[in-house]
Amino acid sequence: MQLGCLWTLQLNLAPLVTMIPDKDKLIQFLLYRIDSKSVILSVCAQMLVPGKQASLQSLAKVYDMLNVTYKQFLDSESQVTAGESTTNGVNRKVVIEQSDMFTHVFSVFEDYKDIKYKFVVAILIEYIRSLNQFNIPVQHYLYELIINVLVHNNCFYQLHQFLQYHVLSDSKPLACLMLSLESVYPPAHQLALDMLKRIQTANEEIIEVLLSKQQVLPALRFIRSVGIVDNVSSRKFLEAALNINDNMIFYTVFKFFEHRNHRLRSNPRFQTGEHCEQYVKQFEVLYGTDALMPIQ
Repeated sequence: MQLGCLWTLQLNLAPLVTMIPDKDKLIQFLLYRIDSKSVILSVCAQMLVPGKQASLQSLAKVYDMLNVTYKQFLDSESQVTAGESTTNGVNRKVVIEQSDMFTHVFSVFEDYKDIKYKFVVAILIEYIRSLNQFNIPVQHYLYELIINVLVHNNCFYQLHQFLQYHVLSDSKPLACLMLSLESVYPPAHQLALDMLKRIQTANEEIIEVLLSKQQVLPALRFIRSVGIVDNVSSRKFLEAALNINDNMIFYTVFKFFEHRNHRLRSNPRFQTGEHCEQYVKQFEVLYGTDALMPIQ
């Protein structure tokens, strides 16, 4: 009978951070080590700290290394969801997701107020560039972080350029954020509206934005342009028109929906379920019952 000993070797990864000065090689090495996620995030954060800041070129390489693995992981998850088998080695690598970078890396921008905002913007844009390169959908909180940095530093022209040339991709959360900035940057309202129109699945949001700005007639033109006249709530438009305190606008909106009712049901009257009774009464007060479209 022979006896033998079996040994396992467990690396202490923390000292390697100072032992391997080349951060590209260090990250590449750590990606294949078990339980290295916290060390990788710490290294990425240190590369942004004043006095230790890495070059944009070096950061770009690191982000690409992280995101190629991230993309492989996402593809593998999609295949598992679809019931397909996976054979790649992504499970052997540590995966750094956008939420990890946002929480543990880009948080250094709050800890070190002396980091120049131009550097912050450049880093975030570079990380987003890398995500886009690997066709990874960018989470809206990264865009919000860039916008907040630009607004805080009054860089509205640069923000306008980023949106106009789609450096920041269109999304409903981003459009809502832009709407909230109207008080400090008035063009943000139109930028948000244009973004919602490009999304093409945000008709309700566009209507709400226009009505909230008392742009009732443009809202009518919009629903006509996208072919949803038959589906919108007449009550919502009549309420907005009445709140403007402009009788002509109220008259126009009321007649618009009277004609819609007649076209759809051969009857201009509003149905009970539309809850428009108060607006009919207001119309009668202003213009009399004779002004109502007759029932044929």
